[in-house]
Amino acid sequence: MSRIITIFFDVGGVCLTNGWDTGARRSAARHFSLDLEELERRHQALADALERGQLSLDAYLDDVIFRRRRSFSRDAFTSFMQAQSQPHPSVLSLIRHLASGGSYKLATINNESRELNRYRIDTFRLRDMFSAFFSSCYLRVRKPDARIYEIALDVMQAESATSLFVDDREENVEAARALGIHTIHVTDLRGLAEQLRTAGVEVPASGPVSARMCTPHGAG
Repeated sequence: MSRIITIFFDVGGVCLTNGWDTGARRSAARHFSLDLEELERRHQALADALERGQLSLDAYLDDVIFRRRRSFSRDAFTSFMQAQSQPHPSVLSLIRHLASGGSYKLATINNESRELNRYRIDTFRLRDMFSAFFSSCYLRVRKPDARIYEIALDVMQAESATSLFVDDREENVEAARALGIHTIHVTDLRGLAEQLRTAGVEVPASGPVSARMCTPHGAG
């Protein structure tokens, strides 16, 4: 196996919790006394455009939430959405170790709306770890479309044979694998460090990166 040089990480479900997934929307419906069925129907109609950067968060909220007068403000709802993003600390510690070692080029490939993507990058200081963010909202293409992986490889000047992609959704992993990229399908974050070692990535056997890791939340 070729030596791994470039590692692409998914954000939601690997580095952080998912930002606005099914569970988050269900929590929002409970918290703000919304009709969950209506919320889901309107969300699904706009989700693709939102994550492709073709629709702003404000426009999304206008249609999905604020089509009628509400007892809560737009700022309160947006803050609730943002609060659904939480870190997986041990995974971020592991990635910081990889970044500080300088042996690998690190980037992300993720599906996300522009505003939430920027919030998560800023809040969790992801720029300290990753040199590039291949987000659907910037590239106008979503995983598992092959084009998003091809763009990431091209921009990073990376070869598929020396690249590794880490994601918690099987369909995304399969799409990357079809392009010859080495992959890790994460089903339990507690095993990620060992999966990376098996893939040939140099990860310390002890220390903070081997501490207990949270299990990823269900994807939306």
